[in-house]
Amino acid sequence: MTTELIVIIIESVVIFVLALALIGILLKNNKKKKADKHAVYVKDGVRYSYGEKTETENGKVAITHREGDIILEKGKTYLVGEKDGILPGMYTILAAQEVASAFNIRMGDFVREYKHDSCIVLAAGEKICPVSHSVILR
Repeated sequence: MTTELIVIIIESVVIFVLALALIGILLKNNKKKKADKHAVYVKDGVRYSYGEKTETENGKVAITHREGDIILEKGKTYLVGEKDGILPGMYTILAAQEVASAFNIRMGDFVREYKHDSCIVLAAGEKICPVSHSVILR
């Protein structure tokens, strides 16, 4: 009977220590994410933002780059299609620089002004080219 009691006590202590370690790891990871709203992490050589907000508290442009975002370079034409890396569908278009809250984009033959954090729908086979500034598709 005393051997069974000792085994139960040891198992309880091990479970308690593992639970404390898990809680500590979770709290540490959570603190890292909340520590700085401009904090970033690197994955496969690319920097990503923890933050999801596209505007600051005072309404200015907030630049964030999250996994799955597509960066379109100024002056480069992209073709929308599964093989070309930009899937057809609806995207939120974001400024890639804080100084630009509006930018011009050529879609097909027409150039139109878009504002930071507005929606855009891309169809398969369509051409898109940022004219004035680089942009981010989310």
